[in-house]
Amino acid sequence: MSELQYIEVARIHPHPGNPRKDLGDLSELAESIKVNGVLQNLTVVPGHRMTREEFADTAKAEGSTKEAARALYDSDPSVGDSEDEYTVIIGHRRLAAAALAGLEKVPCVVADLNEREQARTMLMENMQRTDLTVYEQAQGFQMMLDLGESVEEIAQQSGFSMSTVRRRVKLLDLDHGKFMAASKRGGTIMDYAELEKIEDPALKNKVLDTIGTDNFHAELKRAMDTEKKKKKIASIISKLSEFATQITEEEYKSGHWSHVKYYAEWSNEEPETPEDAGSTEYYFYSTSYGITLYKKVPEEDVTAAAEKERRRKEQRTAYEARSNAMKEASHRAYELRREFAYSVSAATAKKHMADIVAALAVSMYESDLQWDEEYILLSLGVLTEDDRKKTELDLTKYNVTQEFALASVQDDTPEKILWRLFYEASDSSAEDFYYEQAWKNCIDHEENEGLTRLYALLEKMGYGISDEERKLMNGSHELFGTDEEEE
Repeated sequence: MSELQYIEVARIHPHPGNPRKDLGDLSELAESIKVNGVLQNLTVVPGHRMTREEFADTAKAEGSTKEAARALYDSDPSVGDSEDEYTVIIGHRRLAAAALAGLEKVPCVVADLNEREQARTMLMENMQRTDLTVYEQAQGFQMMLDLGESVEEIAQQSGFSMSTVRRRVKLLDLDHGKFMAASKRGGTIMDYAELEKIEDPALKNKVLDTIGTDNFHAELKRAMDTEKKKKKIASIISKLSEFATQITEEEYKSGHWSHVKYYAEWSNEEPETPEDAGSTEYYFYSTSYGITLYKKVPEEDVTAAAEKERRRKEQRTAYEARSNAMKEASHRAYELRREFAYSVSAATAKKHMADIVAALAVSMYESDLQWDEEYILLSLGVLTEDDRKKTELDLTKYNVTQEFALASVQDDTPEKILWRLFYEASDSSAEDFYYEQAWKNCIDHEENEGLTRLYALLEKMGYGISDEERKLMNGSHELFGTDEEEE
């Protein structure tokens, strides 16, 4: 056994291959060393090879340029060797803490170890520690492999299984910066094992960014789904390629194609070779969501198809014109109803109060009423018509208390206020007698019992229903009907 020696701290350097990169908080250990000294010796080997930057700094101090020093080092790293200094193998934390505590010398045992033995000793010593990160373990295993150790030998020496050694080393395929950051966030070996469920390196590195956060499992699932979909698309393309030709986006847009089958990336359906594949040319176009199988439209059919499309567009244009006209007619009817409702006098409202109350009761029972702050404010005269038409109306500035409502009734009459409340809750610009089926260019008549009852009450109170309104009510308006698309 080598004799214990006290060596100057300034002559001892950390080993560049030490698996443990983060020495942690040294303050407590440094305080202990100040009081008690270094109680356990360090293990060192003679000599020290400077790093490239250490050598460049030294060369600059001696009058050379850093660039020249780096070039010299690159050609022969042995120029950075120093025979009268030492490199620590075991005791990196103690060395750093001793320097922090201000010690000049530390107890050391000088060992005679070759490069492979140094790596093995550092790795085995660090493997006993529970705070060695997965990233540091992976680097340690890789260093031993680089020095000629086999996976089986590393497993025997470290106590880990060969599959664990292989999995750790495989992790070094990941982005090193992301890997280190994940380890610092508390990434566990189980997290990295979960990462193996993803094959695509780019996806792996994306999910690696979330290890140690609450988003990890969600991103892992998203990545697995993405990869599954990509595999599905690749499988569909492979099978379609057996009998069909893949076309580019430009070819798809410039050609004329007859749809045969769509294969979605989420479907379990797989392509089968058509019976006429030997005599018919098939093509397929792929997107990120799925693949569509086509036949090419014969040239003689292209002209007919173009004419059909022209007629379809004409029909669509005609339908849209009818739709806009129907909306305008319905809105005209609403504006007429509203103008009359707000012109009703107190005497008329009082005369028809029994009818108003009856209509109110039926509407409440059948839930036709649409009570809203805006309607109430309009009815009480708080909100003006101009305010109502504003795009963004802030109702919070209005304050309706019981006293305010009573004052509004005194300014008008209870009957007129009740009528306006009923009307505002019964009618709106959305009340009409039609619905649209755009997919078949159709505007159908639709019964609206609440609006029909309102019209009956309005007519009793003296409202004159126009011919257009009656046609909207009974379905005889010329705008109703269908423009069927030609097959």
